[in-house]
Amino acid sequence: MNSQANRYIREVLHHTETPPPVQARFFYTSPLAIDDPLSPLPPLATTAAAASKQPPRPFSDYDNTALDKAWHELRRKVLEYYEQRGEKPGERVQKRSARDGKEVQRTRESNISEERSGKRQSLDLRPNTPTPQDNRRYASSSIRKHRQDNGLADMSVGGSRTGRSTDASTRHAETPTNSLRALDATTMPADAGITSTTGTPFIRSPSRREVPTRAQASVKHTTRPELQALDSYDWKDVEDTAVQEEQAQQRRLAKATTGPSAKVPVGVSRLHHVTMPHLQMEPIYWTPVNDIASVIRATWFYKDTMLPIETPVANMLEAGYVELRPWTETWQDELKSAAEVGAAGEMKILHMLWPERVKQPESRPGTSRGSMTAAVAPVITDTEVDAPGKELERAVEAACDIIDISSGPGGHDNKAAGTSSYGRYGPTRTYPASGVIYASLTEAYILKPNLQPSSYYGRRPYASYIKKGRKLGVAVVRGFDQAAWDKLYPPKKSATLAKAQEGVSSSQSGAPPNRRQKLDADLAKSKRPNVTDLVLVVHGIGQKLSERMESFHFTHAINAFRREINVELGVDAVKAGLRKDAGGIMVLPVNWRHSLSFEEGGYRDGPEDPQLNKYSLKDITPETLPSVRNIVSDVMLDIPYYLSHHQPKMIAAVIREANRIYQLWCMNNPGFAESGNVHLIAHSLGSVMAVDILSKQPTHMPPHLSDPTTADLDALEHFLFDTGCLFLAGSPAGLFLLLKRASLLPRLDHCKPGSDPASNTALVCGEEGTYGCLAVDNVYNLINPYDPVAYRINATVDATYAAALKQAWVPPASPGWFSGYANPNSNWTASSAVGLRKPPIPRLPSNVELEIHDFTREEVAEKRMYLLNDNGQVDWFLRYGGAAWEIQYLTMLGAHSSYWVLKDFVRFVVGEVGREKGREGARLGLGAVKRKVQLS
Repeated sequence: MNSQANRYIREVLHHTETPPPVQARFFYTSPLAIDDPLSPLPPLATTAAAASKQPPRPFSDYDNTALDKAWHELRRKVLEYYEQRGEKPGERVQKRSARDGKEVQRTRESNISEERSGKRQSLDLRPNTPTPQDNRRYASSSIRKHRQDNGLADMSVGGSRTGRSTDASTRHAETPTNSLRALDATTMPADAGITSTTGTPFIRSPSRREVPTRAQASVKHTTRPELQALDSYDWKDVEDTAVQEEQAQQRRLAKATTGPSAKVPVGVSRLHHVTMPHLQMEPIYWTPVNDIASVIRATWFYKDTMLPIETPVANMLEAGYVELRPWTETWQDELKSAAEVGAAGEMKILHMLWPERVKQPESRPGTSRGSMTAAVAPVITDTEVDAPGKELERAVEAACDIIDISSGPGGHDNKAAGTSSYGRYGPTRTYPASGVIYASLTEAYILKPNLQPSSYYGRRPYASYIKKGRKLGVAVVRGFDQAAWDKLYPPKKSATLAKAQEGVSSSQSGAPPNRRQKLDADLAKSKRPNVTDLVLVVHGIGQKLSERMESFHFTHAINAFRREINVELGVDAVKAGLRKDAGGIMVLPVNWRHSLSFEEGGYRDGPEDPQLNKYSLKDITPETLPSVRNIVSDVMLDIPYYLSHHQPKMIAAVIREANRIYQLWCMNNPGFAESGNVHLIAHSLGSVMAVDILSKQPTHMPPHLSDPTTADLDALEHFLFDTGCLFLAGSPAGLFLLLKRASLLPRLDHCKPGSDPASNTALVCGEEGTYGCLAVDNVYNLINPYDPVAYRINATVDATYAAALKQAWVPPASPGWFSGYANPNSNWTASSAVGLRKPPIPRLPSNVELEIHDFTREEVAEKRMYLLNDNGQVDWFLRYGGAAWEIQYLTMLGAHSSYWVLKDFVRFVVGEVGREKGREGARLGLGAVKRKVQLS
């Protein structure tokens, strides 16, 4: 064994002093703060580019602990994954036939003759047992192979190291070209042996004849090639062709597999998860809408902002940290000596952040003490022709190997990972030609060339600035400092935020909220952490437009609506009106339109005839007014599509998406199917589709669907759940009931809580499958008076009975209004109790009226109304607009989409979902009131 290999093994692989574990922190880049219940909506022009301009946000302490734990567990699984797929050539050779054995023997004899003739050199490095340092090397190669197999070469790694900075000639002399490049497959001979032990301990140093030039390597390998899966201690044993082909086949199969992965739920409500190792934050329950956020695992941070340093730069800093060992007393002695010597001494402690392009040396120089970076990092030479950025990429990859070697497979992962999209003040930087001075265990300073120590110019940055605590260059720190972050970015405080924190609830997704509440500060203030009511919101027309204009996307509106729900649940007056077992209310969007396309044209029955004329919407759309026509086609055409043969397809899309969300929710929240409640809010055309679906919904869920987590969603033609409350907002359902000459009816044998058993008759109720006969507990039709799409529904139950009812208004969301609901005996002024007073005693009818009045029909209508809604009516109007200077036709334009931002609507939904069930739980003031009879 030559002296260079001995030195490498002694100083690198046998080095037992590991760097201290870094306090890593996970950040995500998104305009929506997942831990803030009052986070504002994304900007109107939120795109991937706009999101990248947002500074990254740190995950909470609780989430960061879970993410870091999952990261290290995944790292261990990655090592085991590739170790289990490691090839065992010794075992395969023993299993070969005698014919194969003869071929192996002939190959060995041929190799021996080559060695005797000087054509081949061999080096026996066979130890008895693998060392822990062998496993460190194996950890490096396995993790790098996992990154390459998953396309993560740039994302999960970053950083490299070079030797200590002196003058240029010294650095060139200390940079080995091929002495220790055996770690890189570029310089490995094709017939390198394979080991049957765990790891990749030592690789034979190639002879000068076998080492290709850098220019040749650059041409043959545009990227750094992968290490061989296994290595052998016996360099004289060369496997036969069949064994090599088997190895290649297994390597191809290993690359075809995706490898281990993990998903970690994050956020205060657990509506997002982070996928590993790709490090992306995605929504769990709805289709992503430009809200897939990049996640980074940061290890080094800017001292003045505590924002993470760009991933490649962070790993370069960590690589230098591993080499120079600033955590030791030796380094502190070197700093003291450098300050005493002067500029020349400080030049010795400067570490160059990136390796320099050097000339191809003619011989293989020795490896000086401490130049571990130079021993492993790829050398960038003038003879190489690399694509832009490829040099830094190779340096980053080699730096990650060094960091892995320093900690070993069972140690702490000190690498940064992820794709950085935001730098110190916005744009990302790599700090080329910069040097680093490690001033302490956790602090370092990045210095550009004109700030670096120089004996020629007499510059002494360490003694004159850094040692005295004066600002110089870019100050960075190793490990995240939560106290410094809180000082730089103090948490917001407001009364509204306090209410939202009390009302916020969370999906389980692992740890139950009650248990998590003790450890997670973001959930600690919640009064109802467990979700008892799930509200699914079905959108109407116009979601095709969101593909062109993201601000119209339904998901953003529901995110804002969920935020308002949390605020209302924190209001004392609202909490007083909730049932005793009421928990949190979770609102999730049902985005069904994105999965449909109607561009195939009209319906054709029978076999396809090639002579038929085929055309699409694009073919019949004139080219004039393209913007207007696109809006019309994306918004208004959903209605004629629904009236066409596409209706079954649209209904199936709603059922499939709602069931998918519910099934996923039950998987993440065990026990919810038995104890939880599901409600629907349907807007616009979605309300018509909800009426269609609930008309055919089974009265009782079949027994084989009692466990929704095992249901086959493709085979279902109905919802996988029973619906409690159905809220129709901006609904044209009344018009569709009129067109089909149907009535709104309660379902026979649908025994909702508190209902009158005497009303469960065929005279009052309808059968399953009858259009308008809904399998729900309560129906609410909420109307904005300025919404031209909304229609009444009371008359579809009974026109005469509806005409006798006063028009009902949703009470305003004022403090006194809900206080009255909580305390019916409180005193009210005339202005604050409008609509809340008990109805007056009705006037007794005259004898003539008694003779001509059809009491049987009125009784049936009244029973139907109370079966459809505990309040005895279905229609409620919302207060909207009405200012003296208002133009009604302009107000009309935004009325149809205004429901999600109206506090009256939000509070009404919270009150009805959270109240006691049955007529006894109906809130005072919402009951039906008949008009006064005028005496003639």
